[in-house]
Amino acid sequence: MPSSAHPLVNRGKYQKGEIVKISVHLKPHETTVNERSSCLGRLLEARGYEVEWTTRDFVVPDTELTIQTCFAPSVALKWAIEQKVPFLIMEAPHFRSFYDKNVSASWGYNGLAGGAWRTAPPKEERPKPELLPMKTEGKTLIIGQKPTDLSLRHTDHTQWILDRFEEFPEADFRPHPLMVWPRDMLPPIEEVLKDYKKVITFNSLVGIDATIAGCEVRVDGPCSLAPKEGVSREEWIHDLSWAQANYDDFDALVDNILDGYEEAKDRIQSGICEIARLRPDVQAIQQRYYREIPHAEWGV
Repeated sequence: MPSSAHPLVNRGKYQKGEIVKISVHLKPHETTVNERSSCLGRLLEARGYEVEWTTRDFVVPDTELTIQTCFAPSVALKWAIEQKVPFLIMEAPHFRSFYDKNVSASWGYNGLAGGAWRTAPPKEERPKPELLPMKTEGKTLIIGQKPTDLSLRHTDHTQWILDRFEEFPEADFRPHPLMVWPRDMLPPIEEVLKDYKKVITFNSLVGIDATIAGCEVRVDGPCSLAPKEGVSREEWIHDLSWAQANYDDFDALVDNILDGYEEAKDRIQSGICEIARLRPDVQAIQQRYYREIPHAEWGV
C-alpha cells in the first residue's frame, strides 16, 4: 500500500475546517478497481494530507473522511455511516463509451451514483462526449438491470420489468450484460441506441448513454444520473463531466471534491446519506428473474 509519510503541509486550496486524517479502504486482494480509491488517496497525500491506508475490513477511528471503491457494506463503510463520518465512493466512470474504466474513476459523497452528493462544479469545461441531436422517430427500449444490484435500492426489479412489458407491449427489452451468457452476446449499447427514440429504465447508467444519444429517457426509480426535470442536457453533461476523470487527469477534480467536504459533513451529520445494505436473498431473486423474464424478449 502507498506510504502515508507526507507531512501536514502544502494542502493546496482547501482551508475551511481542514481534514485532520483521511482513510483509504482497499479490497484485501489487489484488483484494478482499487486504483480508483488509490489514485485519489495519493493525490491527497501529495497535497500534505495525512492518509492512512488499510482494507475495507478495518476501521480508522480518527478518520474524518472515508474513501472506498464501490458501495459494498464493508466494515469501514458501515462504521462511517453509523458515526456520521463523510465518505467518498469511487466508482467506474459514468461516460462509459468515453472513458476506459480501467484507467479512470468517478466520485461522489455519501452515496452511490445519483444517490451521491457533489458540490457545484466550476464553469471551466471538462472532457465529455458530444450530445447528439434529439431523435424524432424510433422504437422504445426497456432496460433491464442486475436484479440483485445495490443500485436498485432493494426494489423488486423482476416485477418492474414485467410491469413495463405490460405497459409497453411493443417495446424491445435489453437485459443487463451480466444476466446473459455468454456475456459478450449483446451488441454495444451505443450501437443499439441508434434504433430507439425512447428508453425506459429504473435507474440504469444506460440513462446517461441514452441521453447523450438523443433519446427521450424515462426514469422510474430513485438515484438516477440521467437529467432531472428542468435541467438542460448541456448543463447536465457539464456537471457530470466534473464527476469523473482519467487517473492521469484526476488532480484537476481534487479542489472541487474538497470544496464539497464541509457540506458533505453537514449532510451526513444531519442524517442525509445512503445506507449500504446487503441483499440476504440473492439466490432467490436471481432464480425468480430467470423464471419469470421470458427469454423470447431477449436479444437487443
